[in-house]
Amino acid sequence: MALLAVLMVVFLLTLLGMTSMQLAGQEIIGTTALQEERLAHHAAEAAVDVVMGWFHDPALLPQGVESTWLTKRLVNAQGDASYFDAQGRAQFAGTDASPDVVFDAAYAPHDRFMNDPQVGWFKSLKGLAKILKLRVYGATRPGLLCTVEVTAGAGHTSRVTKTVSVEFGAYAVPALHAPIQGGTLGNESVPPSAGSVFAHWGDMVVRGKAYFPRPEVVPMKSGLAPVTGQAYDEMTHREDRWFTIRLGGEAFFAQLPAEAWSGVPLNLQTHQDPVPGLKVDQWDYDTLKRMARQFGQYYGIDRDGLLYVGGVIQPGSGRPASEVFASKGPGDHRGLVFIDTLDGTSPRPDNLGTIVLDQEYAEGIFIVNAHVLWKTEAYGKPIPALSPPPVGQQSLGSRVPVQLPGIHLQGVLYVAGDVRYAGHLRVYGGVVSQGAIVDVANGSGMLEVWYNHDLREGLVQGMPLVFVAPGSWQAKI
Repeated sequence: MALLAVLMVVFLLTLLGMTSMQLAGQEIIGTTALQEERLAHHAAEAAVDVVMGWFHDPALLPQGVESTWLTKRLVNAQGDASYFDAQGRAQFAGTDASPDVVFDAAYAPHDRFMNDPQVGWFKSLKGLAKILKLRVYGATRPGLLCTVEVTAGAGHTSRVTKTVSVEFGAYAVPALHAPIQGGTLGNESVPPSAGSVFAHWGDMVVRGKAYFPRPEVVPMKSGLAPVTGQAYDEMTHREDRWFTIRLGGEAFFAQLPAEAWSGVPLNLQTHQDPVPGLKVDQWDYDTLKRMARQFGQYYGIDRDGLLYVGGVIQPGSGRPASEVFASKGPGDHRGLVFIDTLDGTSPRPDNLGTIVLDQEYAEGIFIVNAHVLWKTEAYGKPIPALSPPPVGQQSLGSRVPVQLPGIHLQGVLYVAGDVRYAGHLRVYGGVVSQGAIVDVANGSGMLEVWYNHDLREGLVQGMPLVFVAPGSWQAKI
């Protein structure tokens, strides 16, 4: 009986052990399947983020892959390059059955583009998952840009797959066609030695009259000019390949009309308005205000020039404008910063405050519905830049890389009022003033702007070009 009892105990323990092993094996299989399922899902979501990055920087695609589907191929109602035509139709018009763009890992070259562990777009997955298919086609909702659908697989031979579909919308980022734009340049009440306001790599557009220093200091336009990061006062011969001055009114040198001088540069064109006309970029107040509230920084202003987050004016919470603008260095982008009028309505001559800027370096898109006093004694920061492409070319490889020293602002300063400047200020991007651009340093001031050609396409660092439409994420079986 003792032996029988022992045998029964051994049998029961063996049966319990075998059951435990079977349950553990099933648990391992289930856990592995769940892990692979989640891995495939996260890989598909990550691939969507990569596609969004392509829209912001098509150069991320490897050479040999067609990238025109990422660029703005249509023209909007304002005549600028856009993802939408004048009637609001998006350039992606494909369907689920006939998409605009398809990359399929079943095709060896596409598999290499997507999953090669060294150069593939999704090499960061490190073999944990594989992108099986990527498709882009038209959006299902009007006003959106496109649908991005990604299928990812995980596990042995990608036995577990997940498909994620999401729709992208596009922000209406305005274009900037000239690096310097203003209502007037200088003032007839200033001394004869007016300050210098000149552009590199683009045009200078002034709706009214303009006051310049001596004619010989005005840079000339030459197709043989070297492409460097030198300021004009550092050049033996002041010249630039892209610089043209277009005035709606008259040009004055030392308070005398241009006709009284000889040797006026040929790239100085006066009386351009109303024929043939001047294109001055008008960035819509309501649109930019809405964008700033959505993904940027929005500030109210008081009569002392202090800024208040969210537009709520509370005593003791105001911040100096230079503190809001200041960046530590290149890459520390402030994004879209919108400073409202005194009363929070569209800018008028009677509702503009005044801010003072004296920071060493700022990086961002600054929409200022006020007057600006801009001065600095600091040298600024060196930044890398790309020149515009030669006339008739658009490829990224045709643009010359340049190091720009002493830059005080990288981005755009768009001002609804006047811009008064002191010192030698350097900008990579653009400066737009709906009022006057005036030197307040007795003629010793200088404002130089190197044009960022990407602004012509509405490509602005720090501002999203496309976004995931709310409620559009969808997991497919």
